[in-house]
Amino acid sequence: MPKPLQFVLLGVGVLALLAVLGELAYSIAATTHGSTPVKVVKVNAGPYPLTVNLYTYPAHASYALPFSIEPQQAVNGTLSYDVSSVPDPGDVAATPVRAGLSPDAKIRNGIQGTAEITVQGLWDLDIIVNGPAGRGEASVPIEATAPPPLPEWLGWTIGLIPLYGLIIFLLTQRGRRRNKPEQPTPATEPIL
Repeated sequence: MPKPLQFVLLGVGVLALLAVLGELAYSIAATTHGSTPVKVVKVNAGPYPLTVNLYTYPAHASYALPFSIEPQQAVNGTLSYDVSSVPDPGDVAATPVRAGLSPDAKIRNGIQGTAEITVQGLWDLDIIVNGPAGRGEASVPIEATAPPPLPEWLGWTIGLIPLYGLIIFLLTQRGRRRNKPEQPTPATEPIL
């Protein structure tokens, strides 16, 4: 393989690696809890007044929505939570998804979690709380927007990758043909 072609392929590989690392960084940043919530919602889940902190709002469809829940008042005993993201049946054709939860080390009876929002539209964050005063339920409405579109130049660049590969292949074949020594053709005698 010619040296210039190796450098071109190395450059393409490095660019692809940078694109993958950039998407990975964006996905991690989109699902981590920030230091301050973007939206704070106060709800009553039965006998438990709760504060729901949303760290991304509106939610980005196809990404997880980071949130935290904390009781507004001290509770004697422990609270257990079950949280799901539920699509609005009249607006979104999707299935409910159970949120991933972990205890919040800073707040007693508080939790942190991420709720999967699979498609754009209206959703509810359904919260079920079990504690010493019984069971309580609350719902927080959420709007999910579509992820931002790819820039036009990037779409064309990605879409034309097969053409780039074909051109590189044809150029390497052309170079092989030129470097191949011509073999003499055997002389044929005319038939009388």
